[in-house]
Formats: sequence, C-alpha cells, structure tokens
Amino acid sequence: MSSLETLPEPACRRIVLEYGARRAGIRRALALSFLFAILFGTGLHLEFLAGWNWNAGEAVLLAHLAAGLVFTVLLLTWIGGHMARGLPKSQRPLFTALSWLLLAKFVLVVGTGLLMALPVAAYLSGRVWFWSFEATYRLTFLHLWVSFAAAAGFIAHLAMRHWALPAERRARRAP
Repeated sequence: MSSLETLPEPACRRIVLEYGARRAGIRRALALSFLFAILFGTGLHLEFLAGWNWNAGEAVLLAHLAAGLVFTVLLLTWIGGHMARGLPKSQRPLFTALSWLLLAKFVLVVGTGLLMALPVAAYLSGRVWFWSFEATYRLTFLHLWVSFAAAAGFIAHLAMRHWALPAERRARRAP
C-alpha cells in the first residue's frame, strides 16, 4: 500500500459530505462573500476615486447602498445559524477568537454603514436631515478602516483550518 492511500481524505471533501454541497447556507455564504467583495470595491471607489467624477460616483454610491442593504439582511438571517453550527465544532481557540473578532468588525462596518444611510432614509421619507460634518467624518473614517480590517479578517477566517489535525498527523509533526 502506498503512502498516498493512507492519507486522510481532504477536509473540503469531508465538509461537503457532512454539510452537503447544495445546502442553502453554502449558497448564502457564497452570496455574502461576493457581496462583501462588491461592497469593498465600491467603497474604495467612493473613498478614493468618486471625487474625480461625481456622476459615476453617484451611481456607485447607489449600488453600494443597495448592496449594503442586501448584505445586511442576508448576514442577519444567516450568521446565527452559522455560529450555532460552527462554534461547537471549532477545535482551535485561535480560530474561535479571530472569528469573534471578525464578527465584531462586521458589526462595526454594518452599524456605521446603516448610520450613514440614515440621512438617505430620512430624505426618502420626506424629511431633510444630515449628521454634523464631524460625525460624518468619524463615521466614514471608522467605516472605511474597519472594512479593511474586516477584509483581512475575512480572508484569514476562510483560510484557517477550523478543526484540529487528526492525532496521527499531529504525531507526525511533533519533533
């Protein structure tokens, strides 16, 4: 028997067997990942490029707001189940701690985004109201830089192994 036949099956195959490839949560997780990438890209455009061509920036802002609202609804309806299924199976304390930190970053990004969208909602309801310039500056600053931290944390979350190595592989790695 060759050494290839004794290796455990890949983790991705184990996940698909355990959770099922067509489970609705996987599709929602993919949609959230895609939406986060769109939101990050449009947010960077708004922060760094929209001032050069505000007509394009206005369209990007509307797309960012719409995608942000969809992302918020999808995240709020998905995250509870993801945590309920994932936390009991997480075998790595560092992964668990970083996941809680990622959740805190997402709460900050979504919260500051919703706070910045309040004047738009007020305007659409027939009332003109804006945050003060200082509050708008602070919200924008926090929203932008926490989104960078959330992007880095999200990549780390997806790249990290959620479970401990099997005992035989841990034994082989030990000096």
